[in-house]
Amino acid sequence: MGFETPPSNWYHIAMDNSPTDIPWNRPSLWCEANTTLARTIHCHHTDMAAAIQTAGKIRMRLESIFPCMDALCRHTCPTCTDNCCQRAWVWADFKDLLFYHLAGITPPEAQLLGGRGEHCRYAGPFGCRLDRFQRPFVCSWYLCPAQTLILQNTPADRDDLVTSLQWVQAARRRLEAQFIQAVFNPGEAASYDAVKG
Repeated sequence: MGFETPPSNWYHIAMDNSPTDIPWNRPSLWCEANTTLARTIHCHHTDMAAAIQTAGKIRMRLESIFPCMDALCRHTCPTCTDNCCQRAWVWADFKDLLFYHLAGITPPEAQLLGGRGEHCRYAGPFGCRLDRFQRPFVCSWYLCPAQTLILQNTPADRDDLVTSLQWVQAARRRLEAQFIQAVFNPGEAASYDAVKG
């Protein structure tokens, strides 16, 4: 039995055959995901200390970069002719849901997209209608070419922003690992945090 080269359009075939492209894309699924996650956290609350602490640190780090992000958006978004919020295919992932619940942030009322080809339901005529903390991390992570150009003129701001975004990205992975550890190996959650820092 040999290895067969997949057809050149393998990605499109896979996407067309997938039952759903976007997790929790129906209101009932979104509600179920958030309810189940809240219950799980409640049931394991005593073992969630490390994850709750990490979520709090993520929240503080994000809050520190929001003024810079807001300034970049004020300078670029109103005149943009290729609005990323209208063309991007993004949604809240599991790490976003963990962050909402562990940092005490009310999740958005629904997933950003309901299906393929839709635009973000929270994109309004004057920008995003979600609070910055409610937006998926990818919405903060992405810097458009115009914003990148502005940051080239302020290397200290650029370096601070990039360092913070990279820190948050790593902390989100740690948050997910701490949650899994707390749920599946509750007695070892504290020792895992001490080792992984």
